[in-house]
Amino acid sequence: MLLGFFKNTVGPIVRDLVDDVIVVDDEEIIQAMRLCYEILKIAVEPSGAIGLAAVLSNRFKTNPAYRECNNIGIVISGGNVDLGVLWNSVNK
Repeated sequence: MLLGFFKNTVGPIVRDLVDDVIVVDDEEIIQAMRLCYEILKIAVEPSGAIGLAAVLSNRFKTNPAYRECNNIGIVISGGNVDLGVLWNSVNK
């Protein structure tokens, strides 16, 4: 069911609008979480920091599409974060 939904609904949108996909590792996600905590004063869950981690990565900055970006929107979310785990992660 989910694959059919993606193929028929989301797939065409991704095909038409997404230029590239950037993969980030756990350390880059933790760095983005740390940045959110220290600068924005918000605690975000790892999945909520992935977009920021991607934009901060060297893979994004060296991507040809980066030079064409005028505006970048990132959704940052984080209601589902264990504060103890966050604290340990950002204080490594």
